[in-house]
Amino acid sequence: MISRDGTGNFATLPNTPVTSREAHGKGWKLNTPKGHVTADKVLLATGAYTDGAFPWFRRRIVPVGSFIIATRPLTVEEIARTVPGNRTYVNSRNIGNYFRLSPDNRLIFGGRARFSGRSDQQSDAKSGKILRAAMAEVFPHLADIQIDYCWGGLVDMTADRYPRAGEADGLYFSMGYSGHGAQLATHMGEIMADLITGRINRNPWDGLPWTAVPFHTGKPWFLPLVGQYYKFLDLIR
Repeated sequence: MISRDGTGNFATLPNTPVTSREAHGKGWKLNTPKGHVTADKVLLATGAYTDGAFPWFRRRIVPVGSFIIATRPLTVEEIARTVPGNRTYVNSRNIGNYFRLSPDNRLIFGGRARFSGRSDQQSDAKSGKILRAAMAEVFPHLADIQIDYCWGGLVDMTADRYPRAGEADGLYFSMGYSGHGAQLATHMGEIMADLITGRINRNPWDGLPWTAVPFHTGKPWFLPLVGQYYKFLDLIR
């Protein structure tokens, strides 16, 4: 959460979730465990980590786990057999994988692994084993290589995988990058700043309809079924 302090400057408030909100004049009062903040305009950019204080958005965002493993540094010979040319790769499967070399020559191999709305130590470890098996299918010569790191997080998926940005439910928002937010979210920060201050509207998704996901109230109970469906598509295609 970002707040304007008493001097007019902005300050970050880490680990401070908004637990509820209420109308306050022309704007909002945002309640947190550490106190409250009032603001005339609020930008919601929480993506997959949008909580219960914003139910309109939770019904439209599906949090999906994304996971990555990193091998020990590869030898020159292993690099030549694995990623010649040092490019960044992604495959075209529905449950796809992406991989590249790190600056210290580790193979970074990631993907959805398992359709889960969780990312914690236990979930990441399970997903790491699945990613290792997927990596061995692509690169059999790395089947027994040492894995030094495994981590994960949540990405904010929309039903059609298109991002959304604009105004809704009394808030400005930008989210739904569906796993492609690293560069796009930074660019949208500039666009939303111009929109909120009234400078110019360059929002590429202005007016794009955003309907709720049927039977979705915030907890993605249906993700295992979705995962099985996409696995089946990958098998027949």
